Amino acid sequence: MAGGATQPAQEPGPGPQGPQRGPQPVRVAVVGLGRVARHVHLPLLAKLHRLFTVTAVCDAQPGYAHEIAQDLRVPGSGVFRDAHSLFTCGEFDAVLLLTSGSHAGLATEALKRGYPVFCEKPLGHTLEEAALVAESGGRLMLGYMKQYDPAVTHVLERLDPTTIRHIDVSVLHPPERFPATEWVPAPSAAPHHIGDRTHWEYRAVLDSACHDVALVRLLAGVTELRVDHAASWGARDGESGSLEFSGPLPHGRYSVRWHFLPDYPEYEERVRVHTEHRTHELSFTNPYFFGDDSGFERELMAFHSLVTEGKAPLSGIAEGTADIRTALAVLDVLGKAAGSA
Repeated sequence: MAGGATQPAQEPGPGPQGPQRGPQPVRVAVVGLGRVARHVHLPLLAKLHRLFTVTAVCDAQPGYAHEIAQDLRVPGSGVFRDAHSLFTCGEFDAVLLLTSGSHAGLATEALKRGYPVFCEKPLGHTLEEAALVAESGGRLMLGYMKQYDPAVTHVLERLDPTTIRHIDVSVLHPPERFPATEWVPAPSAAPHHIGDRTHWEYRAVLDSACHDVALVRLLAGVTELRVDHAASWGARDGESGSLEFSGPLPHGRYSVRWHFLPDYPEYEERVRVHTEHRTHELSFTNPYFFGDDSGFERELMAFHSLVTEGKAPLSGIAEGTADIRTALAVLDVLGKAAGSA
């Protein structure tokens, strides 16, 4: 597709077996082939083979892309270690950015070339980075899978946001645990944090609790969360601790309590939406152990709708930017933001 511009999927023409029906799958390039890609997105892309086909893969780690390409039968012309080279090959219709860290630079380049982008969180590390992505135009979806969870959809169908008195979120977060496989990731250097990311609370919001911020936004029907209270405690040995922040909603309040617990047995999350008439309860376990019709699967189906129909996702550039502002507001209330007294 010339210039990387994306068009709605077309009916294929007659082949050796006569006319074929149904749209062509969206050709995707996958950038970043670590744990999340291997345990979540690549298996789901294979499951959704009527909607997607992987035609290019990229990872800076030597051997990663070739290994995945062999498994998926991606030709050598679709194997890259450099995303900038990948973006020039033009043999795909859309991009999945599954790398760690800020996605602003790669998202900006992909959008400028006309590719719709599925972007893992966070959109960027700063408002300046987010502004560069916004200036690129184009279509981008953030991978906030909890917004697409079937249980969340069930609550939304029954929830009147004007009756909400309080949304209470509690997260117990041990170190990430993935299903056991024979694959062992190559060791990586510890990240070097600068600016606001030197504060673990800022990283906790943008790298993890952003899922809960996005969920509260969706349930309450608001575009951004304000923060008027925050507290943090319990951090030790260079690890995160406990973070609490809360603020007003149009007809009530929300609170998020996020705890990093190095020795806790398993991830647990509880969400309670208290309204004037009833309480809606949601619970989430380790996200990397999931079954059929998961939030991960539904969000990829929503990305397909973005690419082929232009249907707006639940969270895009504007929402990712708003979540950065919420993280900055947490730091400000804590007295740790740049320029705070």
